[in-house]
Amino acid sequence: MEKVKVTKEQAGAIEYFRKTFVDNKATSMSNEKLAKALHHGYEIEPEFKKGDYVMVKWKNRQKEEFYQVVSIDPWGSFQIETLDGSPNSSGHENTRHATPEEIKKEKERRWWAKHGREVKEVRNGDIIYSYSTGVTFVRNENNRHVTNFDGFRVVCFAENRLDLSN
Repeated sequence: MEKVKVTKEQAGAIEYFRKTFVDNKATSMSNEKLAKALHHGYEIEPEFKKGDYVMVKWKNRQKEEFYQVVSIDPWGSFQIETLDGSPNSSGHENTRHATPEEIKKEKERRWWAKHGREVKEVRNGDIIYSYSTGVTFVRNENNRHVTNFDGFRVVCFAENRLDLSN
């Protein structure tokens, strides 16, 4: 196969391209794959998948917030759930995968919130189970947070008990 004839400017562009993209270990791919991508087109592998948990830094807020990816478009852009459950794809300043610890913490927060409580908040009339002592009725007029919930689990919240009269 004979070599392609190019101008000096084209040769410079080819060398720049090769040094920047082909010889760079972080972005390198086989010559065959590169040629196919240039000739036939390519699609971007999405960084996130539907269902992934992500931490989003919004342009107008100081701290990151926890969300779940609800859809990915063909160009790799994604939409996340918002607090009201509707999808949103704008206003992200920075997005990253949530760590396993962040996911665990958020799932726990959502579980307690679903029951109208702060994390580890017990109220008068709640029933909790202690692995060491058995069933315990919470008899505390002031709502309190259990700082060490290891060895305990909620059996029933006071609002859901059928044995209490309103």
